[in-house]
Amino acid sequence: MDNKKHWENIYQKKEIDGVSWYQKVPVESLQLIKKYSISNSDKIIDIGCGKSFLADNLLELNYTDISLVDISSNALKEVKDRLQNKSLNFIETDILNFNSNDKYDIWHDRAVFHFITNPEGIEKYISLCNKYINNHGILIIGAFAEDGPLKCSGLEIKRYSVDQISGLFKETFELVESFKMLHKTPFDTEQSFLFCVLRKFTNH
Repeated sequence: MDNKKHWENIYQKKEIDGVSWYQKVPVESLQLIKKYSISNSDKIIDIGCGKSFLADNLLELNYTDISLVDISSNALKEVKDRLQNKSLNFIETDILNFNSNDKYDIWHDRAVFHFITNPEGIEKYISLCNKYINNHGILIIGAFAEDGPLKCSGLEIKRYSVDQISGLFKETFELVESFKMLHKTPFDTEQSFLFCVLRKFTNH
């Protein structure tokens, strides 16, 4: 099964709270976006949004320029139907095929980057961040930590340390904050996540 079919199948068959990454209120992501955004008009992009409630919460906080990216049309349709907000920009694509005329002030990725396990894909993802994040812009990555799960949704993942993430992006980004947290899934299990916040250098 190819990548798109895999995720379409998951989002078609599972209830919104039937996936391990579900959060009614994505506390850590919201705290970081509020902390590092300069204004409510900052261009924010959520990579692999799924059926996430991040956009709902950002709209409640009066953010006005939000783009949502996901490979699954089923996931994007549910968010569209739920919010019916014309100010949201929906982009259906595999992130490694992402293309845009815009650049972003905050690039948020909770639980997509760790699914990219091959070196070529990782390099492609880094090049997209280099291209589409503004100077001084913020990259927020939430990935499974070194003591996190080995698989998710039936797929192999790559676990990370702070040094590994900061090392991958060091040519263009500097690490400004990192922390680990335990995410409690809807199934009463816990997953160890690492959040890293990186800022893009001004000379790129």
